[in-house]
Amino acid sequence: MRGPQLLHDRVAVVTGGSRGIGRATALALARAGASVLVHYHQHEAAAGEVAREIRALGRAVELIRAEALGEGSMWELIRTAQRWRGRLDIVVANAGIAEPGSMRDVRRDSWLRTLETNLVAPFELAQAAEESLRRTRGTFISTASTSGLIPSIAEIPYSASKAGLVMLTRCLALAMAPEVRVNAVAPGWVETDMTRAEQSDPVRYRRIQSATPLGRWGKPDDIAQAIVFLASDMARFITGQILVVDGGQSLHWHVDEPALA
Repeated sequence: MRGPQLLHDRVAVVTGGSRGIGRATALALARAGASVLVHYHQHEAAAGEVAREIRALGRAVELIRAEALGEGSMWELIRTAQRWRGRLDIVVANAGIAEPGSMRDVRRDSWLRTLETNLVAPFELAQAAEESLRRTRGTFISTASTSGLIPSIAEIPYSASKAGLVMLTRCLALAMAPEVRVNAVAPGWVETDMTRAEQSDPVRYRRIQSATPLGRWGKPDDIAQAIVFLASDMARFITGQILVVDGGQSLHWHVDEPALA
């Protein structure tokens, strides 16, 4: 199966879908044939543009604005998806934040925000979606990070939260089996707003590029295509796995190199 038939008639939810990897994922799912409910928090204009692009592809799209940290917000998101198309096949937990946090300067409030957004919210999303995904034998996919696999001293809360998400993926794969497949992608350095500081520093940009065996930074669509693969029947016997998408950069990562996807 190829092109628009890959995810024909499936219904997907993407959190953090207005920009970066989330935007690319929403569009890639639509190109593969899915109807997509796009969750966003702040960037209304960007979310509207995503919706226009999906409609131009001839796919159904719905936007929902919600605070990822709000109590019950993930449950309301899933209820909205269920009412919208009557079923749910794919959930992509992509929303996340990254704040600088070294050993000396990280604060408690940063820890709490990061863990709530990057770890607690995906768990609550899985809780909310479990029943619907079991009915359709669907799939739950999270956006982790190579920072959750390899230590970083520059963003300790971020790295710890993504490491937690890696283990959460494995736990959920057991808890939601056999009906639901649960996996995650782990991006490396990708050209998004989250890495704007590194992109704007020519020396740092080239250093990261030269340290990547495939010779370039990742693009959001590189990650989105991996998510489409995991969502499709091509990955029907894959669960509990972390798919690293980093151009090979983690093959020789140095621990003094800040890691941020």
